[in-house]
Amino acid sequence: KLKKDYLDTTIGDSSDLVVIGALYGKGKRVGLYGSFLLACYNDDLETYESVTMTGAGLKDEDLEKFYNELQSHIIPKPQNNYRIGSAEAYVYFEPYMVWEVKTADLTLSPIYTAGAEIMTEHRGISLRFSRFIRLRTDKKPDEAVTSEYIVKLYKDQASISNNNKEIKY
Repeated sequence: KLKKDYLDTTIGDSSDLVVIGALYGKGKRVGLYGSFLLACYNDDLETYESVTMTGAGLKDEDLEKFYNELQSHIIPKPQNNYRIGSAEAYVYFEPYMVWEVKTADLTLSPIYTAGAEIMTEHRGISLRFSRFIRLRTDKKPDEAVTSEYIVKLYKDQASISNNNKEIKY
């Protein structure tokens, strides 16, 4: 399956997001985390807002490394400053690890909470078909992309989409 983000026709920049939770893996990922709940940072409210769940782009060695490294950062439940909406994870982590992630596009979400406080619809935004690019050891969790940035990407994408609809061939 060929997705537009593999053709580099994505929304543009990648996003640096915080790993706040995970689901256990299935199949060849049994015994590790198979997918991860990622969040942006709302610097006005000082909260982490869920934006996507991904396991794409991770190599077997990445999965093992992240599983081992995140063990010492497990927390019993989401922190009070997590806004996860109806997204679920089996395991939650304190804000510790930042990943660079690429996405195919963004959409309004009934599940995720990124930017919900800003959007007039009061619905969050989700990164669709997101995939891991690299670990950002140079970034702290509160240096992740902001909710405002996610909203801007969504609105810029919607504007481009609306402009393309007006083009007649």
